[in-house]
Amino acid sequence: MKYEVVKLNGRHAHGVEYAFSIEFSKSVDWGTGVLDFDRSRRWFNDHFGWSQDVEEQVHMRRNKCTFDDSYKPHDINPVWAYSAKYMNYRIYVASEKEVSWYILCHPKL
Repeated sequence: MKYEVVKLNGRHAHGVEYAFSIEFSKSVDWGTGVLDFDRSRRWFNDHFGWSQDVEEQVHMRRNKCTFDDSYKPHDINPVWAYSAKYMNYRIYVASEKEVSWYILCHPKL
């Protein structure tokens, strides 16, 4: 599997909520990005539970003071989220523990 792990900081989008992003290629020259992304997203679903797109999580967090029957505070998965916007395939991860486990299960090629 081909991917790149990026440590996030204040300059990165979603660097406040998440510590790392796992990025997959959108080019055929670098590998099978969308397939690796989909496999990884399924792995995160199996191990850490279902999560939303990161933009949906941002929307839910902004409206947290007005949670009604549609949004509950526990609906947001704090461990991970994903993004496929503009074919930038990324998985956002909360801590080094989850990233390390992912790397152990999916060695880089």
